[in-house]
Parts: sequence; C-alpha cells; structure tokens
Amino acid sequence: MCLLALLLAGCGDGEDASGRPVAGTRLAIYSSMPLEGPDRTPALDVVRAQQMALRDAGSTAGRYDIDLVSLDAATPKENSWDPAQISDNARRAAKDDDAIAYLGEFHTSSSAISIPLVNEVGMLEVSPMDTATALTARNLAVPDSPAKYFPKGKDYGRTFARVVPSDREQAAAQIEYMRQEGVRRLVMLTDEDPVGVDYVTALRALARAHGIAIVGREDVDPHEQDPRDLVEKIELARPDAVFYAGDTHDGVVRLWQDLSVADPMLKLFLPGSAVDAAFVESIGAAAASTYVTRPVLGLRAYPAAAQKFAKAFERRYGKRPEPEALYGYEAMSAVLAAIRRAVQEAGDGRLDRADVVRAFRDTRRRGTVLGDYEILSNGDTTLRRFGAYRIVGGQLKYMHPLEG
Repeated sequence: MCLLALLLAGCGDGEDASGRPVAGTRLAIYSSMPLEGPDRTPALDVVRAQQMALRDAGSTAGRYDIDLVSLDAATPKENSWDPAQISDNARRAAKDDDAIAYLGEFHTSSSAISIPLVNEVGMLEVSPMDTATALTARNLAVPDSPAKYFPKGKDYGRTFARVVPSDREQAAAQIEYMRQEGVRRLVMLTDEDPVGVDYVTALRALARAHGIAIVGREDVDPHEQDPRDLVEKIELARPDAVFYAGDTHDGVVRLWQDLSVADPMLKLFLPGSAVDAAFVESIGAAAASTYVTRPVLGLRAYPAAAQKFAKAFERRYGKRPEPEALYGYEAMSAVLAAIRRAVQEAGDGRLDRADVVRAFRDTRRRGTVLGDYEILSNGDTTLRRFGAYRIVGGQLKYMHPLEG
C-alpha cells in the first residue's frame, strides 16, 4: 500500500474540503523519530523537546487534552530509520480516530513514505527536519512531485508542512559558502539520487550569479570501488572545488580520500544529508578539505527564546540539547497553536482534521525558538538560515550562519 501510494499520480491541491471530525475531548499527536542508530541522540532530543512544548502548553489545545504518542522510526536490524517502520508508524496514526497531527520525519526524503498515508485521512503532518525539495516543490528527478505524495489531494489538499528550510534553499547556502571560500571553478558530482540531482540543478542555476563557473558534471557509480578514472577527469577540469550530493557509500569515501591526496588545496563540499558519523570517521585526512552545510546552526546562533529553552532542557535532562531539538519544540508548538485556532473557529462544532490543516497553512509565528517565520502555501517555511560546518577532531563543528 505504501509503495502504491508513492507511485500514485497527483490529484491536485484542493483547499477547502472537509476532513474527518474527531471524537471525544482527548486528542493524540504522533511523533515518528529514529530512536536507534547513529542519529539516536539528536532524534531523542527532538522527542524530548516535543514533550516539553506540550507540557509548556499545559498538555491542552483549546477544549482538548493532548497526548503525545512517540514512535520509533528505526529498527535494530537497520540500525537506522527503516522505511517499513515509518510506514507502520504512519498507518498507526492514520487508523487512530483520536489522532489530530503527525510529527515526522527526521531524515531527508523519509517523509515521502508517511505523507501519502497521512494524507489519505486528511491529517496534518509537520516535519521538524526533512529538507527534501520534492515534498513541497517540483524536483525534475522525481516525476509528478510534489503532487504524487498527496493521493487525496483533491479531497484534502496538501497536508504536509515543515519548520526546517528545504534543500532548494540549502543549495543557495552551499553557493554562499563556496563564494566565501573563494571558489571560482566547480565540478559537481551525484550518484543520480533524486536529492543529489535537485542540488545539482539548483547549483547550476545559482553559480554564475556568484562568479562560479561549472567546469564539470560527473556521475558517481555507487558500485565502483576504484575512483581513479573519475579523479583523473576531475583533475583535467582544473577545479578549485568539488560538490557531491548523494549516498556516501564506500566508493565515495575512497573518492574523497583520493581527491584530497591528488590536490590538497581542493575544497570538497557536501550537504548535511550526505554526511554521517561513519563518513566523518572514514575519510581520514580528507576531513581537512571538507566543507558541509546543515539546516541547523550552533545553539548560540538562535534567538533569546532558544537560549531560554536550552537552559530549561538542560535542567530537565542534565545535558545541553542538540540544535535539532529546537525544531522539535517549534514543530509541536506550531501544531498546538494551529489546533487552538481551529478550535476557536469551529466554535461549538466538532473539530475536523481539515480545520487544523487549514489553520496550519495560516501559520505566522513570532518570537519562537527559531525566530519569526511563516508557513508558505506549499508547506515550506520562510526560514532560510543554514550552518557552515567543518570537521575538527573527528566531529562536525559549527562555524557560522549562511543565508539560503
């Protein structure tokens, strides 16, 4: 059913259809985060932050009591997020008559699994961290995106939004990072992953305006373990930087190492979705040549409300929160605010899931842990800041903010 939903053609963006009225006075908000594997720490902090936001609201929204149902999007077998588990999570939420919203997912493009299932019942889904462009805007590498993710689009419209900026904006941040680092000649690489293709398309459109010439575009074969031929092609183009977006398999690790040996002055750029702990640990000396953008900043780069939240989080959990926690806190806070507005507009009538979707589309938030922002009609946020990172001591280190 999940794969079928992902393959369905789009059905439009109906705006005013009714959804499913909720029964009773106690509602559930579901959360789907990978609580096992290498991303357990930031994902767990997202859930903790969602719990804090709910407690700060008195665990209510309007006349309704609210429960948070936290589900694990990872499995021990995968030791990471598992598509089948995400499908199960979304189905569970969709079948719950008391469910009013779904907070998911964490990894780039993983929301593509849950969105169609949640859209089937007209329920709001808000992602704290998924940056994939195709979920909200057209990606040429994903046919019929984003409409394909909304099988009940004619009935319920688009039911997905996010509080983190998309990869399209992250491409602009990448270009800005390159400009700051003096890049003039760039080779772009991808393994044909749709996310990578979207980055390459966006970079090509932005590069010239920033004085950067695209001098090469090559595909990385995920099955090729010896990248010498590709390294030679790149050297012939005489770039001062290489950008790669895609899966960081063993071949890419070897490529990264060989490129840094062939030209120690070559700057190597990646988006955060392509960098995990295993990649950082494996690339060795190439770490000194690596530049990364991520959709999160250092905690101190966020506004005063974030600093207040961080202190409260530390008092409660005995540790400083990962910056991803801010997006979990705001995702829950914004959903609760939308429920309150929907309840007020419904008056004495029964609350409808479609009421909450419509209310969230009108989100205009001020003074939040992320700053001031609005939700656009396609579900994207007006937030545009990303973080510039380097690898120091085997860890990603935040350097400064970038505007997407």
